Amino acid sequence: MVLTNQVQAQNVNTPASGLKIGVVDLNIVFEKYEKRKQYDADLREEEKSYQTKINDKKKELVGLKDKIQLLDLGSKDRKKYEEEFERKNIELESYAKVAEKSLMRTYKESFERLYSEVLREIEAIGKQNRYDLIIKKEDAELQSGGISEMQFKVGIKTVLYHSDGVDITNHVIDLLNKKYSKADKGK
Repeated sequence: MVLTNQVQAQNVNTPASGLKIGVVDLNIVFEKYEKRKQYDADLREEEKSYQTKINDKKKELVGLKDKIQLLDLGSKDRKKYEEEFERKNIELESYAKVAEKSLMRTYKESFERLYSEVLREIEAIGKQNRYDLIIKKEDAELQSGGISEMQFKVGIKTVLYHSDGVDITNHVIDLLNKKYSKADKGK
């Protein structure tokens, strides 16, 4: 029964022997794409900027706390500085949350743009080189994690075998990096 279904499926379209198939390891593409590296560097700089401001605000709080410790309990000045300390502490917490959300949003938007760009490039390669099918492949890292994590990684693996001749990962990376290099030089 299963064999019959496979044969019928082959007869509906072109014979399987005439298919042109490619595989792409998206993890490697993202790892080696120069634009991704630049996005990561930009994000680290943004994160560093936020962290500097947070550290400055923390230092200010430490200074206020030291001032408070020198003042008499119950004094007007101490109460004034304690209120200021509380206000600045709340400002720090709010700023830290805003910074984290901003970084996450920037990372998400950057990743979405890169992913769309990579998919467009793969689609263009597919059309230009007349591929019938290009499949995402990934090597599951089985050395780390527990048994349930390993089972999940094995379960989502889509390509179990392919010959080196159908792997177009490096071709995708080369084209993306060439386009990025040209666009970067044009700025």
